[in-house]
Amino acid sequence: MLKSLWRFLAGVAFLSTGALAQDILIQNITLVSPHLADDVPNANVWITDGVITQVSAQPVTDVSSSTRIIDGEGKFLSPGIMDSHIHADSIPGIGFLNSDKAREQPALVNDYLTQLPRSMLYFGITQVLNLGASDGESAFTRGSPHPDYFSCQPIPVIGGYPHLSAEFTLRHTRYFILEEHADLSLPEGIDPASHTVEAVVKSIADTGSPCIKVYIEDGFGAASDWPLLADPTLTKIRQEADKYGLQVWAHANAIDMYHIALNHEVDGLAHGLWNWQWQEDPDNPPVTKTLNSVISSSTAYMPTIQVMLSLQGMYDEAVLNDPRRNKVMPASLLNWYQTNDGQWFKSEITRDFGEPPDNIVHKLTGYGVQRARQAARYLADKGYPLLLASDYPSSPSFAASPGLSTYYEMEQMADAGISAAQIFTAATINGPRQFGLDEQYGTIEPGKVANLLILDKNPRLKVSNWLTIDTIVLHGTAIKREDLAVNGQ
Repeated sequence: MLKSLWRFLAGVAFLSTGALAQDILIQNITLVSPHLADDVPNANVWITDGVITQVSAQPVTDVSSSTRIIDGEGKFLSPGIMDSHIHADSIPGIGFLNSDKAREQPALVNDYLTQLPRSMLYFGITQVLNLGASDGESAFTRGSPHPDYFSCQPIPVIGGYPHLSAEFTLRHTRYFILEEHADLSLPEGIDPASHTVEAVVKSIADTGSPCIKVYIEDGFGAASDWPLLADPTLTKIRQEADKYGLQVWAHANAIDMYHIALNHEVDGLAHGLWNWQWQEDPDNPPVTKTLNSVISSSTAYMPTIQVMLSLQGMYDEAVLNDPRRNKVMPASLLNWYQTNDGQWFKSEITRDFGEPPDNIVHKLTGYGVQRARQAARYLADKGYPLLLASDYPSSPSFAASPGLSTYYEMEQMADAGISAAQIFTAATINGPRQFGLDEQYGTIEPGKVANLLILDKNPRLKVSNWLTIDTIVLHGTAIKREDLAVNGQ
């Protein structure tokens, strides 16, 4: 599996930029890298064929005439950002690429997919992990330029999350497992032997994916009757994944679902703990105890505060009128969101809450935001590493925006009381380190892929300083930020 991953990485420079990059010297710049305790002023960074070849504080005296020189005086150089949880197969306000709504709006879908990778880069995201699917990969990687792309393959629950339709899962997904389903009628062409735990995990390993995603979700809101993978199945998935060196990640956001995930020794939790409902003692949910179990088991943690924030954002004019949305979201989509058809998901959420006024729904969705913040802050205060993960777009909410939602995630972490330095580490090195990519990404050192950001202000000191990106360096190709904005191409 790892060999396949490294072979993939070897071709990334060509795929991302379309050609090998020009040699670059970034000189007289301040290095801000998570492997350095202190920033390094007046540094010089050489890049050859898309790779960092030298980092030095010595004055530059001999430079080839073919080398492009970038003067970094007064600026800061940071590793690029990794968003470790996105979904390239889903569109804000529309939903999944294979949905009826997407088929009804092909022009909007095309506008969005064309801009999506550029919008991610606009906010400094140079690596992404599509956590739980490979749908959307071809469109995402077809664009030039685009962030380096990795994916984690899902094992959906038949009749349960994420599709809730057994027929859809059987007909349109690849890696489902056939458990004991007495009334299950298999569509023609499905071979049960290909859907044992052993066969499914091996198939995922053969893709070169670094991880598997399982879904431990028995219902949203008042629902709690969605089927789950059986305990013996989860145990076997863990055992088989270990054979291939695959990580197992769990979709879970509630206390009881966390307990199932932790009992099965998952490597990571793909969502923060924002659902504190606890039937055994509703007035005293074991939030702290559960989070302590995360720490003691060294289970990786993604806060994904943005999931709840994007729902709340549909009822928040400050979010919907944020002028930065115009930089990353095609005008055709923004205009469509103003129509009745474009408001379908907001109407659905409002009905779920009993049709109260918008300000009441805003308040109710805010409880999840606050709890997600509290859980992330608790872990950060314990010095526990967090992964930057937006789960963008997380739902068909039209309040989500590519790249901007990842910045909102960092902003929410800061509002929770997590330091800018911790967020900097979460955004740069923690994702590559977790997924075995830290030999290529996450720090400014010789031998690393030259995915870098040139900023006017130091992002380790203040989260808002991420907004001062001047230039994105992707595999040694320097791209002015505004050239990546909508209509900037």
